Amino acid sequence: MSIAVSAVGVSRHFGEGAARVTPVDGVDLELHTHQLAMLTGPSGSGKSTLLHLLTGFDTSDAGTVRWSGVEPGDAPPWGVVSIVPQSLGLLAELTIHENIVIPLLLAGLPAEEIAERVDAAMLALDIDHLRRRLPIETSLGQQQRAAVARAVVMRPLVLLADEPTSHQDQSHGDLVMRVIRDCVDAGAACLIAGHDPRLDTIADRRLELFDGNLTDADLRAGAH
Repeated sequence: MSIAVSAVGVSRHFGEGAARVTPVDGVDLELHTHQLAMLTGPSGSGKSTLLHLLTGFDTSDAGTVRWSGVEPGDAPPWGVVSIVPQSLGLLAELTIHENIVIPLLLAGLPAEEIAERVDAAMLALDIDHLRRRLPIETSLGQQQRAAVARAVVMRPLVLLADEPTSHQDQSHGDLVMRVIRDCVDAGAACLIAGHDPRLDTIADRRLELFDGNLTDADLRAGAH
């Protein structure tokens, strides 16, 4: 395993004076290839904030975040870091299929490879029959699985997912976790924020964020 992304002394605060809160306070973290870490903590503890810092969507007030193969100061491209955000981020005017295709088109991949990757992801996540529908014409769970497909088709070095099973029933939640685990086994470093107890069955590490501080436990002792 190698280091895919590292955070050193990373802090982020919001507000000032008596209203100041620091959900991420001097956090050190390394995410390794072929490893899946789950991030837990109370609601509002800063899990989404930490994910946004690791994607480059947000900038820390102190400390540094570095991604493998990315020059310091540059934001990582989608092929290096892909995210499944809580907001899902699907474009309303595009079909489910078109939403999943976008990052591959932007990356300039050949049409045949794009079709192969997208078809495989949509089948694996049980959304292939929705390819011509707009997001508004699908359920929230189906939209969430489309957001997962959009992230994994890039075969990213780092996969970050914020509550990726929150809108899934048992069977579809299992599909999501299987697809994410397959991405990790293929070489990605993955961090999932969530409270789904089923994550224990696929995760290698458990991270807990509380009062801005991060604790880390090995769940697998080298099993994966």
